[in-house]
Amino acid sequence: MSRACAAVITLGLGLGLGCGSAQKPAPSGPPAAPAPAPDAGVPAAVPLDRDYPRLAERAVSLYDAVAEAFRAAGEDCARATSRLGELAAAYRDVVAANAKVLHEGRARELKQALARHGDQFDAAAKSIVESKTMARCSEDPAFTRAFDDLVGAP
Repeated sequence: MSRACAAVITLGLGLGLGCGSAQKPAPSGPPAAPAPAPDAGVPAAVPLDRDYPRLAERAVSLYDAVAEAFRAAGEDCARATSRLGELAAAYRDVVAANAKVLHEGRARELKQALARHGDQFDAAAKSIVESKTMARCSEDPAFTRAFDDLVGAP
């Protein structure tokens, strides 16, 4: 498997999305219910790692942003690296929530939420893997570090 494909599989949250990969689903218990609201009149905010539909939407938005950054950067590794750093800051919550979901063995729930965005995710993943940026910059240490920081395995 190519490094680019492996990276996009990681980008796919280790869920076997993208590049035609099929990984074993992570063991999963029943989803934990959100904590009850302290005041019945005001609903408690659900953390992003427990709000699978919102996390899936943000994750797909991240993939789209990476694909767009690569389209804009072309073969300019410094520009792509800089944009990846900006995206890491903008999507820090998504990266942290994804890591928590995977660490706690709740990948199946997130995979179900991501399935609603399958075509959009697949298009973004394909764009990333097949980009001029990935072809040109995948051996560049600064680019690789920025890419791994954004989409690397937890």
